[in-house]
Amino acid sequence: MRETGLRDGVPSALGAGTGPVRVIPGDKGPGLIYRGETVHDASDPMAEAAAWVAKALGAAHNGAGPRLALVFGLGLGWHIRRLKELFPQLTVAVYEPDRGLLDVFEKYNALSKGQDPKVYLDFARFESMVAQEVVHGEAGLPVVVAVPGYEAAFPKEAQRFRDKVGSEMARLRVIEKTRKATNSAFTDNMTRNAGMATLLPDLMLLKDRFPTHPAFVVGAGPSLSVNGHCLKDVGEKAMIIAAAAALKPLLRLGVSPHVVVVLESSDTSRFLRLTDEEKAIAGKDMVLALAMGSHPAHFACEGYRKAIFHLNPGEAQILGQGFFLPQGGNAGTAAFALAYVWGMSPLILVGQDQAYMGGLLHAEGTVDSLTDPERGDSLKVMGVGGVQVETNTSLMASVNWLSEAATLIQRRGRGQRLINASAQGARVQGFDEIPLKALTDTIPERAYPYRLQEVMDLLPKPTTKELRGDLKQMSALLTQVRQLVHRKPQRALVEMMAISNASAFMRQLLAPSLAGGHPAGILKNLAWADGVILRMLASIEAVEKPKG
Repeated sequence: MRETGLRDGVPSALGAGTGPVRVIPGDKGPGLIYRGETVHDASDPMAEAAAWVAKALGAAHNGAGPRLALVFGLGLGWHIRRLKELFPQLTVAVYEPDRGLLDVFEKYNALSKGQDPKVYLDFARFESMVAQEVVHGEAGLPVVVAVPGYEAAFPKEAQRFRDKVGSEMARLRVIEKTRKATNSAFTDNMTRNAGMATLLPDLMLLKDRFPTHPAFVVGAGPSLSVNGHCLKDVGEKAMIIAAAAALKPLLRLGVSPHVVVVLESSDTSRFLRLTDEEKAIAGKDMVLALAMGSHPAHFACEGYRKAIFHLNPGEAQILGQGFFLPQGGNAGTAAFALAYVWGMSPLILVGQDQAYMGGLLHAEGTVDSLTDPERGDSLKVMGVGGVQVETNTSLMASVNWLSEAATLIQRRGRGQRLINASAQGARVQGFDEIPLKALTDTIPERAYPYRLQEVMDLLPKPTTKELRGDLKQMSALLTQVRQLVHRKPQRALVEMMAISNASAFMRQLLAPSLAGGHPAGILKNLAWADGVILRMLASIEAVEKPKG
């Protein structure tokens, strides 16, 4: 039978590979010593824990209340008790490196009823939770508490904890910065592009239509100049799906991608305007995959077969069939997600460096500057082939997104193989590393071409009548809510919540109003929401008008 840690106050072994533990009585509660390190000072463990928490809050939150706490070490729970006293609704997730210490915690813990944390003994599960809750959840920036005694007793585990939490918080900061800068632009663009949903096929409706078909997912990293020419003879053996920034470098190498993905909310149509020579290489069947929230100038580019996809559930609900594309905030990750949704395999990264090469950030022939003017946040990471490369926090956000996508794909067990054939760049966990030439030489010839364009032509589209009717109904709901705000503001908030629960699109529009505040502020946000609908109606009417 396993030792339980403490029996009648006498120190004992906590299990294989662990050291002794002592609980020290104190007038203000018990202290704890483990592996010779003081985890809780018996003189006043609560005051000590309060100081840890105050430091953590001051460093990360400037006094703002967090919704999630990530904690290294249970101890006797004094620090968790302090967190829950300050923030009763706080979710506390603890990584406990020693299973045996649970016995001590269960017998002596300082927590009150209802203060129990979520405890993770397996770091892989903790790691997965952190990625999900910090980056993809709604908790925002977490408060991080690492018990000093635990850090001394478990230095390797503590470093692993800090590295993981730090990298995910860095990702969140990048995402939030991007979101603040682009969300309003994406929404504005979507309202101006709304009419295009009645004209162009929705690529999300091709879900699982190309199973077992290889896909080369191409970014504009500098290594594309090294091995991109290997794609020249792919032909119809595989599909080449490229980020818009990679288009001109590919054409420079004599490679014509089958699909070019555009995500940018700003006008990057310069990536897409082709010379006569480039048009000759590209051919007439290249598909331009346009996010509905991308800049309207992209929709005006000539020489492409155009199609659309949606970036969020609200937009997908009103303008499509409800299917939207999860992605990591750039065209490279969107291209990968599109290939995954289509069921393609293997999914092969090319030019997805997410790192510098000789000081360069982009492949030769890229429209924008080849150098990055801001390298203050640069860092070294393991790269393709096991060599260190230089990258930055923004690029690592994409690497981490791809790594998490790989984990998810493997768990789903659909057999889609993931390969990184970039000639250099940051290593992506979950992807095999195989030279591009070896792949292009061994892909078998297909019995028939992909005929992507033919499949696109068969996809259903919403009619202008349907869209107009849905939008007018939503505008009427907003009118009713505005009237209610004047009479019963609290009741109006209840009604808005009910509408949001029933419609993803209305939830997107009503989010600012649901934040509450003074009725005048709510009315201002409702006017903005109604303006979005009116501009969408105008866009739909514009595409109905005959040319001439």
